Amino acid sequence: MQKITRIFFLSKKKKVDFIKTFCKEGKILDAGCATGELCFTLLNEGFTPIGIDLNTKMISIAQNKISPAASNIRFEVEDMLNIVKFGQFNAVFCFGNTLPHLKNRDEVFLFFSHIYKSLLEDGVFIFQILNYDKIISEQKMNFKIIENGNLIFKRSYDFAEQERLKFIINFTDKKNNESLSDHTFLLPLKQEFLKESLKKVGFKKIGCYSDYNFTPSDLTEYSTIYAAEK
Repeated sequence: MQKITRIFFLSKKKKVDFIKTFCKEGKILDAGCATGELCFTLLNEGFTPIGIDLNTKMISIAQNKISPAASNIRFEVEDMLNIVKFGQFNAVFCFGNTLPHLKNRDEVFLFFSHIYKSLLEDGVFIFQILNYDKIISEQKMNFKIIENGNLIFKRSYDFAEQERLKFIINFTDKKNNESLSDHTFLLPLKQEFLKESLKKVGFKKIGCYSDYNFTPSDLTEYSTIYAAEK
C-alpha cells in the first residue's frame, strides 16, 4: 500500500478552497483518511483534525508524520461507523470513493445518521464518490492506467453482480519485477439514493457537484462531490 499511495497526488488547493466555502475553522474528521494528507493540509489552515481509517499501515504512516509542531492532530484505526465516539465536529469528510466500501445500503444510512448527530449546528458533511449512475448505465468504467516511474497501477470492475461491484486492482513494480492483484466489493450508490438518505436523516441543504469549482452535477461526470449542510 505504501507504493500505491505514491501514485496519487492530492489536488490540495481546489479541495481546500471548496471545503473552506462551507467551513472556515474548527474541528474536522476525515473518514477514510489514508496517510493523512488532507488532515495535515487542514491543520496548516487552522483546523483541528482527526483522521480515521481501517488500514493499520496507512494510519501508522500518518502517525509517524506527526511532528511536535503538529501535535494538534490525531489519527486512529477505526471503523467509520463509529464516528460518534469522537464527539462533535464542524465538518466531516469522506473522500476518495470510501463510502462504497460499506457493506450495504443500511450501513450507508446508519453512517449518514451518525454523521448528522456528530455535527455541530451549521455543520457540513462533504464526500466524494464515483458516478455510479453513469457506470451502471454504461456497464463500463474506463479507468486510466496510472504510471509513475517504475510503478503501474490498473483498475477495473466486474459487473457480474449488480448489488455489489467487484473492484479489481493490479499493481506492477517494473523495477523489481513484482506484480500484485487484489479485489474488493463496492456498493454502486446512485445519486437519488444518496440524496434521499441524506434528507431522511435531517440534512437541510444538499449540493451535488461535478468538480471543486461548484459545477452542478449532471450525472455525466467521472465522480460527484456532495455537500450536505445541517
